[in-house]
Amino acid sequence: MKKKRKRKQQSLSAALGTVFLFGLGLFFLLFIISVLVENGDKEQQEGRVLSEDVLAYRDTVEQELAKSNQESLAPLVLSVMMQESGGRGDDPMQSSESRCGEVGCIKDPEESVSYGVAHFLRMLEEADGEEAVAIQAYNFGRGFIGFVEENGGEFSEDLAVQFAQQQYKKVDNPEDYRCIRPESEELDACYGDIHYVDAVYGYLPAAEAAYKEK
Repeated sequence: MKKKRKRKQQSLSAALGTVFLFGLGLFFLLFIISVLVENGDKEQQEGRVLSEDVLAYRDTVEQELAKSNQESLAPLVLSVMMQESGGRGDDPMQSSESRCGEVGCIKDPEESVSYGVAHFLRMLEEADGEEAVAIQAYNFGRGFIGFVEENGGEFSEDLAVQFAQQQYKKVDNPEDYRCIRPESEELDACYGDIHYVDAVYGYLPAAEAAYKEK
């Protein structure tokens, strides 16, 4: 009888130990998940950070915008630069294509910023001040502005996808276009960046904070 009781006690202890370990593991798992969620929410609220290369152009961007009394747009232009190049290279605003129709014609960063700022302001004017449309047009080209006007007049990511799909079908050599995102490839929308607007706005909080710190 004593041996049976001992075995029962051992089995009960083992079961309680298993339950305890399982509960402890579950507690730590839930704790880790809560930390990850909290950090994710914090990153979403604060936005992504700007590179030091981009921050180095703060004064230049503001000076170019001052020529048109549009200094308030400096954080937005800086966000565009971050998405375009991270501030690296001779053409940080990736202005060559809009100026020359091909990559690499601009070799001077100052020229890149000057032309890029002027081009963005033109897109904003042609889009009647619709900021999101102008941002996407900086990536897609001015044809996107007319496309939006023909399809309700308001920006949406669905319109960005439709435009990218249409333009991608027209290109002579689709293999020359690198799909920036997996979903672009799935949708046959490898012309430009269909999530460009969201990407640019993701940097805006950090860009606004950078100008406040000056």
